[in-house]
Amino acid sequence: MSKIIKKKQKIIVRSVRRRDLKDLMYNYVLVQKEIRTNPYIGIPLSDKKPTLKSERKWLAKLIKEVKEGKSIASVAEVDGRVVGMCDITPSGGSPEARHMANLGILVRKGYRSMGIGTMLIESSLEKARKKYKAVKLDVFGFNKGAQKLYKRFGFKTYGVLPSAFIRGKRLKIDKIMMYLEFN
Repeated sequence: MSKIIKKKQKIIVRSVRRRDLKDLMYNYVLVQKEIRTNPYIGIPLSDKKPTLKSERKWLAKLIKEVKEGKSIASVAEVDGRVVGMCDITPSGGSPEARHMANLGILVRKGYRSMGIGTMLIESSLEKARKKYKAVKLDVFGFNKGAQKLYKRFGFKTYGVLPSAFIRGKRLKIDKIMMYLEFN
């Protein structure tokens, strides 16, 4: 799947690869830095910068699960750099929950509102329909744009957890829980 976004800039959506590690780490670190100046970034993150070793282990596990057909992981590439990722992973360890999956997405600053998130979700959900009966996700209450995007794909809200996150010392963030059931 691809789309032209500007003169000479083409978005390519493809499966994640080992060589994407540096770009994925860079994107994550950029979002961590962005939160310091803009607490209204809609993703919960770790307090610490990830290590190369921990990220290599995480990516190796994800790629193995993709190859085994357990998970889905798509990246968006622009000018040879990965600028976003969407993964859909099994919900839990219980055999009774194997039909459910969790969706996560991150698009780097400077590449948002260009349709990249839409392309990543569309590609990932297309594959998920063959593996799962439903996909769920969590989104910050203030992230109305993301909620609107998910609703366009058919996601429905099934719950709200008030003040699920506290960013800094005072910013209380509600967690909106959404799901999409495949027919």
